[in-house]
Amino acid sequence: MRFSPEGIIWLTALIALALLPTESSTHFTLCPLSNLGLDFCPGCGLGRSISLAFQGELTASFATHPLGLFAIIILSYRIITLSFYSIKSKI
Repeated sequence: MRFSPEGIIWLTALIALALLPTESSTHFTLCPLSNLGLDFCPGCGLGRSISLAFQGELTASFATHPLGLFAIIILSYRIITLSFYSIKSKI
């Protein structure tokens, strides 16, 4: 049975964020706005927020980025939808 590559990528990303240690005070970033020295980026902190939410630190997750829990819900829904579509198309 073949699953959607998009679903596999999203699932892998969520698992990686769930396993990411959050205790370090510094982190490497790929954010181009942050690397250019700009202070504001609407996406910065989202991955850390998701990681904190998976570790049960919901208050810290919301403080890091208010849309972290929402992103988990949306990505989980997308993974489930792609999985069901993949299974249904094989029947």
